[in-house]
Amino acid sequence: MVLFFRLSKRQLPNLLLCFSILVQFSCKKENVKVVYPAGSNEDINTWITDSLKRYYYWTDQLPAHADISKPPLVYFNTVKNTADPFSYIILPSDPTSGIANSKSKFGFDYSTIVEQRTGLVIGVIKLVLNDSPASRNSLVRGDYINKINGKQLTRDNAKDLQSELLSGNSVTLSIARISGDQLIADRDVEISSGATFEQPATSKVIAAGNKKIGYLYINDFSPGLAASLYSVFAGFKSSGISDLILDLRYNSGGQVAEAAGLTAMIANGINYSTPFIIYQGNKNGGRRKESVGDAATYDGTVNFELALQYNLGLKQIYILGTGATASASEVMINNLKPYMQVTLIGEVTRGKDAASFKISDMRVPKRVAWEMHPIVYKLFNAVGSGDYSGGINPDISVNELATLPLLPLGSENDPLINTAITIIKDAHAQRVTLAAQTKKRTTGALTVLADSKLSASSSSVVVTHR
Repeated sequence: MVLFFRLSKRQLPNLLLCFSILVQFSCKKENVKVVYPAGSNEDINTWITDSLKRYYYWTDQLPAHADISKPPLVYFNTVKNTADPFSYIILPSDPTSGIANSKSKFGFDYSTIVEQRTGLVIGVIKLVLNDSPASRNSLVRGDYINKINGKQLTRDNAKDLQSELLSGNSVTLSIARISGDQLIADRDVEISSGATFEQPATSKVIAAGNKKIGYLYINDFSPGLAASLYSVFAGFKSSGISDLILDLRYNSGGQVAEAAGLTAMIANGINYSTPFIIYQGNKNGGRRKESVGDAATYDGTVNFELALQYNLGLKQIYILGTGATASASEVMINNLKPYMQVTLIGEVTRGKDAASFKISDMRVPKRVAWEMHPIVYKLFNAVGSGDYSGGINPDISVNELATLPLLPLGSENDPLINTAITIIKDAHAQRVTLAAQTKKRTTGALTVLADSKLSASSSSVVVTHR
């Protein structure tokens, strides 16, 4: 039975006042924020959630309810978007919370492949860092691995042995050579993990016919890179180079500032206010544009006026890339395009069209020791072109692993470098010829079973600022 009451005009205001008080009391009760013990999973995960809601590119797609009692690493990977393979969280005091890779641990990268001519399963060392545990044990680019920790590499165990290599603090590699159709054991090398310092760029001037070509290999876009290249570009300029080969084949990225600083020394017509990059964030971050000068100088490592003094004024560039070419390297490729002709030689790049910055607990006293690197922005060049999450396709397809043994980086007979030189010597005719040859190449038959550099590039993002 429903009861009806008749209220007088005098009673109605009092009733509304009571109702308003009840509603306010109810709202305040619901909005009371629970405070969890400092250092508990609930406390850490609440901080993670609040930070993601403010900065994360996919903030609108965060789950409404998630179990904050889970360990922080598990929780973070549970709530991040399924379209996001790049955001990560680390505990600086715990090295195991990060993503291990053979370059950072031992100073080398390798691919396990099925060699096309013989069908042998071999590990091919692609990169050895200077003054690293690998270099101190006499490993060089082009060496072949046939065993890891005494276990023969096969089609079935290649990925497992890569994981085993990454999980330990030392590894024993059996180095071999190919003789006919067989692998012949050469020596065993035991390598312990250790520190590796920043890598200097590799540069040279190549004489090709009546042209001088600058060659520049960059390992990453770490802070201070652009400034370290002033003398290199001064040398290029005094040599009168007409073309530049920029080797980013193993460059997994780094700072936007360094990519912008390098742009200032390469492309024709660049000045401080030249548009460079567009950041598209969530509803809180909005859309932000930066010029070459603003992007290059925000962290104070680039002297922009000095960089412009060494500008080469080039109208075309030849960039070498692979699946390990990622983040800031892809920014370099995409963001040069409005200002010069960019010819990409190699393979499809990694496809990191997004940027991040570090988020840490800034409260005093600090309650959370974890640090997050979530995707905050999608990236576009000065004319709004971006959306390369599937990678940037090469203009000329060349797989360096299809031609063994690998030659030293910078060798004019290296397949990627030689392709660039061939085009430069006779740009129009050779471009047509090489494009036709691309369709005939057998590189598609090359089977890569595991690649340490590709796994490493998955943990890198374009680093920008708030």
